[in-house]
Amino acid sequence: MPTDIMWVIGGPQGGGIDTGANVFMRAMARAGYYVIGDREYFSNIKGRHSYFMVRVSDEPRGGLLSSIDMLVALDAESVFTHFQDVKRGGYVIVDTSTFNTRLDQLQYMEDELKDRLREFFSKAGIEPTVKGVIDYLRGNGVNVLTIHYADLLQDVKKRLHDIDLPSLIGRYSNVVMTAYSTAIMGLPIDYVFKGLEDVFTGRRGKLLEYNKAIVEVVYDYAKPIKTGISLPPIKRDVKAIIVNGNEAVAIGKILGGLRFQTYYPITPAADESFFIEAHNIVSLDPVTEEAKALERAGIVVVQTEDEISAINMAIGAGIAGARAATATSGPGLSLMVEGTGFAGMNEVPVVITHYQRAGPSTGMATRNSQSDLRFVMHMGHGEFPRIVISSGDHREAIEDAFKALNWAERYQMPVIHLVDKTLANSYSTVIWDIDKRTLKIDRGLIVTKDENDYRRFRITKDGVSPRSIPGLGPIFWLTGDEHDEFGHITEDPVTRTEMYEKRMGKLELADREIPITDKVRLYGPESADITLVGWGSTKGVLLDVMNMLSREGYRVNFLQLKMFIPFPSEFVRNVLSKGQLIIDVESNYEAQAAGVIREKTGIEIKHRVVKVTGRPIFVDEVYDAVKKILKDKDEKIILMKGP
Repeated sequence: MPTDIMWVIGGPQGGGIDTGANVFMRAMARAGYYVIGDREYFSNIKGRHSYFMVRVSDEPRGGLLSSIDMLVALDAESVFTHFQDVKRGGYVIVDTSTFNTRLDQLQYMEDELKDRLREFFSKAGIEPTVKGVIDYLRGNGVNVLTIHYADLLQDVKKRLHDIDLPSLIGRYSNVVMTAYSTAIMGLPIDYVFKGLEDVFTGRRGKLLEYNKAIVEVVYDYAKPIKTGISLPPIKRDVKAIIVNGNEAVAIGKILGGLRFQTYYPITPAADESFFIEAHNIVSLDPVTEEAKALERAGIVVVQTEDEISAINMAIGAGIAGARAATATSGPGLSLMVEGTGFAGMNEVPVVITHYQRAGPSTGMATRNSQSDLRFVMHMGHGEFPRIVISSGDHREAIEDAFKALNWAERYQMPVIHLVDKTLANSYSTVIWDIDKRTLKIDRGLIVTKDENDYRRFRITKDGVSPRSIPGLGPIFWLTGDEHDEFGHITEDPVTRTEMYEKRMGKLELADREIPITDKVRLYGPESADITLVGWGSTKGVLLDVMNMLSREGYRVNFLQLKMFIPFPSEFVRNVLSKGQLIIDVESNYEAQAAGVIREKTGIEIKHRVVKVTGRPIFVDEVYDAVKKILKDKDEKIILMKGP
C-alpha cells in the first residue's frame, strides 16, 4: 500500500518545533522517503503558536494536504488549534499534563479563533478543555495516544544523571514527542539517530548523545503501542538533499560565482544571507570550474543599516565588477525602488532576490503571499528593462538563482528573482542530479583593454554595450541622469530616444536567447479539458491536483509561468487557446498573473482560485475548488484552509 501521510508538530514559538521537525524529516529521508515540510509561525520571538507540517511519501509529491494523519501536540494550544483537521483514523499524541487546560487559559491564542471554538464547542456539547477535545476526537474515530511525562522523564533522568529534571522538560520535549511518533509508526531507531546526527552538528554536537539516550528511552516506552502506519526503510540508489527555499537560492548563488551579497534583516529573506555567511564555500559536486577557482576568495556578505544601503552597495559592487546580489522582502523592496532604477539607467548587473510575504505595509510579516508580482514588474518611475523570474520549487530555486547571475551580466540589467514565503520556509527532497555541463558562468561582454574611443553605453545592434571594470579596463562615467554613449549628462531629444531604445531593446535580445523552458513550462497533454495555471509555490500543488484529476479520467494539463519579463506571450497564447476550462490559482486577491496573461495575450481567464490568508495552498482544497467549478461554474473561489 502506498505511503502518504501528513505529520504535524505544534507548540510554542521557541519550543524546539523546528528542531523536532528537522529530525523527523531527515530521519524519514534517511529511510528512503520523500518529504515536503512547511514551517508556519507568528511574527513573534517566543510564545505564540508555531507548527510544522511534513508530508511523507514513497513517491515524489508536490504539495501539502490540510488533513492530518498524526498530530504531535507539545502543548494544549496545539490540540485546540488543529484537532478539527485530524482525519478519522488519524492519531493525536498529547501529554496528560495538559488535560485540564481550558480554552480561556490560552493567553496567546487570538480572540477570533477562541470565539469560533467557543461557538463550535457550545453547538457540539464539548467541554472547552483538552480532555473535552480528546473525548470528542475519540468519539469521532480519532486515536488519541497519551504520554505520561512524569514517568518517562524519570527513566531519562536515570540515564542522564548529570542533567536536572526542570531543564530537561523545557529542552527536550520536542525530541521526546518526535521520537514517540516515529516509534509508533515503526521507523527503526537507527534512522532517528541519523536524523539527530544531521541536526545536532557544530556547537550543538554536545547535545547529540543526550538526545540519543532520550530517543532510546522513548522507543522502549513506546514498544507496546501499535498503529496502522508502517514505515519500513526503502532502498534508493540516488543522491538527494533536503533544503528549504532560502538555502536553495543561496546554493544557486554560491555555485554561480556570487562574490558580494548585501541584506538588511527581514523575514523571510534574511535566512538566505545567513546561510551564505556560514557556507560561502559549498563542496557540492558538480560545481563549475569558475566557482572552484574562486573558492578561496569566499563571498563578502554585508548586513547594512537599511535596504536603501543594501541595494546601493550591491549596485556599487556590480559596477566594480563583482557578481553582486541582495535579498529582501515586502517593505524592504519598496525602499530599493530608486536604487533599482539607477541600476536600470546605468545598465548595472545586479540580482535582487525578493521573498514575497503578506502585505500591504507590514501586513503579516511571517505569512505567505504572491501579491507583489505587479509591483515587481513596474517598480520604479520611468521605464527601464529588468528580468523577472519566479521559481516553483526548490530545484528550480537553485537553478534560477544560478541563471539570474548570468542574465544580469549577459544583459547588463537588474534581475528580480521571486520566491514566495511558502517556498522560502518549506523543505523538500531534491534529487541532486544537476548536469555539470549546464553550469557555465557567463560574464557577458567585458572590456579589459584601454580603448581611445571607449563608450560605456555604445549603441550596438543588440543593445548590449562593452562593459568596463574599474582598474581593469578603460575609464567611464555614470550618472543618474539621462546620458550619451560616454555616460555624460544630456537632454538632447535624439540622444534620449536612442538611449531609451538601446536599453529597452535588450529585452528583445533576452527574449530571443533565453530558452522557452526557463520562461514557461507545460505539464500534461498539449490540449486538455481542464488547464490549470499557476506560478511560484503553487507548482507542486497543481501538479498533484492534475495527477489526481487525470486518474479520474479528466484530460488535464498545467501551465506554469516562470518568467514575467520578458513574457512568453506566444507560447502562453497557443496553450490557452486550446483550453476548454482554464482555472488560475494564486496566493493573491486580484489573480495578478491572470491579469498579466490578459494584458500580454488578450485571453481572459474567468475562473480564479485565490488565497489571501497567508497560509500555504493545500492540494485537497484546490482539488475541491476545481470540482466545484466543474459542477457550479464558479468564477472566483477564495480558499480558507489552514489555522
